[in-house]
Amino acid sequence: MTSLIESQRRRLLRHGFIFLFMGAWLGIATAILPHPRAWLAAHLTAFFACLILVAIGLVWRELHLTERQRSIGLIAGFTSAYLGLAANIFSAIVDLPGPASQPGVPAPMPQAAIFFTLLAIVVPTTLTAFGLVMYGMRGEADRG
Repeated sequence: MTSLIESQRRRLLRHGFIFLFMGAWLGIATAILPHPRAWLAAHLTAFFACLILVAIGLVWRELHLTERQRSIGLIAGFTSAYLGLAANIFSAIVDLPGPASQPGVPAPMPQAAIFFTLLAIVVPTTLTAFGLVMYGMRGEADRG
């Protein structure tokens, strides 16, 4: 089990640095592609996903979770990170208006439907991953 935990930890760290690499390239996209505001959002999403994956990787050994909970946490974390970035890149490509970026402008269909479908997956998987990490970080006194 220890080798499985170590393998999962290294996978989290590796994917975190993949997001760091993608974030750097998306930073270049803000300067050369149309809709720089939307590309900036994708750039920041990649960096935040990098920080989250690396932080989870760093505490992975300390989590008090079953093998199944760890597996669910990994799947949920990777799903939320990659689909969240995909949703931001899609939004940048189609220049999808948002409530903060273009208030009062209705989002065109079917682009909005695609984005909201991705969001409907990203939000619960993010909450699942974060919830499992927080649950796994409970102390000795909390584990009755």
